Amino acid sequence: MSSTPKMTLDEEIAAAIAIVRVGLNQLRDAATRTDDLGPHAAALRALRDYTNPNAGVLAAIADTIGTITISITEIDDKVIGDVEEQLEEAQAYAQDYTGTHIDRALELLAPLLSQEENR
Repeated sequence: MSSTPKMTLDEEIAAAIAIVRVGLNQLRDAATRTDDLGPHAAALRALRDYTNPNAGVLAAIADTIGTITISITEIDDKVIGDVEEQLEEAQAYAQDYTGTHIDRALELLAPLLSQEENR
């Protein structure tokens, strides 16, 4: 039997949030420690990899929302259909809508990145 005390749900969620924040802070710091565009683009690609939309931070967020959505449909209540609809929208926004805007920003940055590389 383990002597490690089990975390409460609130502690478990707080720890998960802290871990996510550390990772996001690292991405932000890596991007903004220079005024070169390369690290900025790399951090944006970590958030949304247009070559593999199922990878990256936004995909992980969307996947988490999707898993919660599927799990919550097991609850038998008349409001669950409305909850499911809202969560499906949130999932789509996290990965598709937000991702599309990041993709477009990266497209706009591409010529500047090429100029920066040729210096």
